[in-house]
Amino acid sequence: MKFRYFLLPASILLTLAGKAQDFHAYSKLGSPQISRLLSTETRTVIDLSGQWQHIDGDKSTGSITIPSSWDGPTSITVRKSIKIDAQTLRSRAWSIQFFGTSDEVELKINGRVGLRHPGGSAPFIINIPERVLTGGTNTIEITVASTSRLTELVGMFQRSARQAHVGILREVFLVGTPHVWTSDIRVTQNVNRGASAAQLHCLATISGAEVDRVSGSENSDDAMRHGSVGVTVEAILSKESNGEVVVRSAPVSFNVERARSHTATFDLAVSSPMLWTPDQPNLYTLTCRVLLNGTVVDVTTTTIGIRSVRVGTTPGGRRLLLNDSVVFINGVTCIDEYPLVGPSMSFRQMEFDVAQLKTLGVNLVRFLHGSPHPYMLHLCDKYGIMVMAELEAADIPRSLLDEDEIIARIRNRSNLLAAYIGTHPSVIACGLSDGLQENTAETNAFHADVARLIRQRVSTLIYKVVQSSDVDAISEGGFDIIVLSAHTLAHRRNLSQVLQRSSRIIRTAAILTSVGSLVSPSNMNGYSDPLSNEAQAVSIRDGYRTSQQAGIAGCIIHAYNDYRLEFPTMLVDQPMPYTCSYGLVDEWRQPRAAYAMLKALINDEKEPLLQAREFDDSTPLIFISTGIILALILSLMANRSRRFREYFLRSILRPYNFYADIRDQRILSYGQSIILSVVISCSVGLVCGALLYFMRTNPSIEYLLHLFFPSDVVYGIVRYMAWRPGISVAIFSVCTFLSMNGLAVLLRIGGVFAKGRILLHDTVTIVAWSAIPMLILLPIGVAMYQVLSTDAMTLWIPVIIGLMFIWSFLRVLRATSVVFDMPSLLVYSVGFAFVISVAAVLIALWALNYEGFHFLQYYNSVVTS
Repeated sequence: MKFRYFLLPASILLTLAGKAQDFHAYSKLGSPQISRLLSTETRTVIDLSGQWQHIDGDKSTGSITIPSSWDGPTSITVRKSIKIDAQTLRSRAWSIQFFGTSDEVELKINGRVGLRHPGGSAPFIINIPERVLTGGTNTIEITVASTSRLTELVGMFQRSARQAHVGILREVFLVGTPHVWTSDIRVTQNVNRGASAAQLHCLATISGAEVDRVSGSENSDDAMRHGSVGVTVEAILSKESNGEVVVRSAPVSFNVERARSHTATFDLAVSSPMLWTPDQPNLYTLTCRVLLNGTVVDVTTTTIGIRSVRVGTTPGGRRLLLNDSVVFINGVTCIDEYPLVGPSMSFRQMEFDVAQLKTLGVNLVRFLHGSPHPYMLHLCDKYGIMVMAELEAADIPRSLLDEDEIIARIRNRSNLLAAYIGTHPSVIACGLSDGLQENTAETNAFHADVARLIRQRVSTLIYKVVQSSDVDAISEGGFDIIVLSAHTLAHRRNLSQVLQRSSRIIRTAAILTSVGSLVSPSNMNGYSDPLSNEAQAVSIRDGYRTSQQAGIAGCIIHAYNDYRLEFPTMLVDQPMPYTCSYGLVDEWRQPRAAYAMLKALINDEKEPLLQAREFDDSTPLIFISTGIILALILSLMANRSRRFREYFLRSILRPYNFYADIRDQRILSYGQSIILSVVISCSVGLVCGALLYFMRTNPSIEYLLHLFFPSDVVYGIVRYMAWRPGISVAIFSVCTFLSMNGLAVLLRIGGVFAKGRILLHDTVTIVAWSAIPMLILLPIGVAMYQVLSTDAMTLWIPVIIGLMFIWSFLRVLRATSVVFDMPSLLVYSVGFAFVISVAAVLIALWALNYEGFHFLQYYNSVVTS
């Protein structure tokens, strides 16, 4: 069998070599692939992939390729014409089968019927009513649109959120079935402890359309009265490798009525079954045949594997048992995405991924951000890779878990996913959530509801993903597996202690870790640099070994491949800010040092040699030099002007008299006020630049910035500044200087209500000398990068900055009262009312447009935990 795995990568790579010019573009499924995914023996399957018309309003604006996706519009409409001859049309019941869409689908046939489906990344079928299609040319129009703004926001504000796509992401088929056909097959199995026998319990749903056409009584006088047909159904289990029949069920007979369904039950006993394992992925073919008077009407086939999977207690703790044998999970997370095609990957690209994963040596793949493609699951079944498939329920604030839009979406996706994964032996577990707030009433109710829906359809294990720092608050709640994620430096450092605590807290579920490390793709500075390729390899090695030593069920590395982000990231410095670079391989599947490291760890090979090199993490020179220059300017002004020294002290110690001098036009030159404004602005720019530079690799801060600055343009500027401290200090300084002068202009406008004559240079002087407390930030900015390295000061520095701004604002109000010769109560009331009004409007718009308070609560309770 191992020789077989050696041939797999070689055969795939040879195939790709012959068609290298097409590899990076989408390739349509061929007949062999379609026959693997859809029953074609007695059915008409028309692949609708290819060119469609793009419809805007009711006009065609060009052609586009299906499957594909778009990241701009919130909805997309496409149209295609297809010919069906009258005889074929009458002999079939028709439906549209989608392998996956981004969201809700509206289907129109010949412009007369609108059929809706919630859609999703799992395959689904929309049945076409009888007599909607006509013999000849038919027009199919499909609109894909987002269900609601709330579901868009939930996806957008996930941590490391994947780029939102709208469209028909995967293949779509027009399928004609006989008027009596098998519409669904569900299989549950029980393997005895010695694996000497297995019991398969099969439920086949037999559906009827215009059944009179099958029986030939369509034109008889009593056709409307009968409307049913008697059929016989049987199930046959055979070996996929050679077609040898293993067991055949006894025939079951019943009547199928028009537009009704009937469930046939079969119990198949298999002696000495060939079990499915990653090393020996033995498969069987289950065939369901529908017969009418001994003539085969419909044949449906599905691939199954016989295996048992459960969580059991071993001397080392709760572990995963596959066919009653302990298996250590060596897994990776995977995202269906490839450059140029996005989530619409071709079957050739999927084959290449599976070949690379088998070379890596993993035995499990956890699919993120949607259900895997049916062909990908077929490859995992065939070549022995276990799968953890999960719902798109990540990072949802608990206050939104009871919203109708969220509940309906998750329930619909749960039913689709359960129906989809049921017969795939590779799928061992279904994930309900990732990153929800633990041990709250809303979360527990959500998990209970979704778990009930899943367990009604399939018998796979159920898991959830929890941030490792939340281990003390974990609620097991009947989960079979709990995955503890450690994707940040702080989480990885504490992983060993977290796993020690988890063994005491989590008593019944098996524990897996999910370890990941961001990398700056072009960074080869050695593992001393935490963003280098070498550091990523070391982080994965340490996390993997820690998981092994803790005796848990396994380790999942995040992630196999890079993918596109919804927002640009500032966590790494790279020329492509929309790329999430957690991957062992990049977007183009080029391996990194971490790939070689994980391959060595899994296969017990020699670890790759890594360089440490030198890494300088000291305060950037720009902060020190800027601080020294500003200090020299202040010293020079104080030494050369006695009046400057006096007024400087007086503005602090005796501010009322100082402001009275401004009112009476007895103040130093306007030029010195401008210079002071520049120094203060640069001091603020220095401390803001240093703060941004220090926080640039903090995932919690990035989440907060995405929340407050959802504009890609604004955040892109912030991200650019974060990695260029010189530019950052300059921009913050200019913005502060402009803000100070803008405030002076507002005061000058307000001067029309003053008793005396107020000039612009008076208000500029007020703002400049009132902001003197901001100079306290000057020494803080110089040393901030080192000071913030001490955790005790991380909170106090922003507090000090905020207090200095408040103090300066209060001084401006007091100066305005004196210079304008207006009552203090009036000035303070107007000033605070203006600030509060502006803040209230901005906060209200933010909260209404982005549900900001819900996500702010999530940030406070989960992201910063």
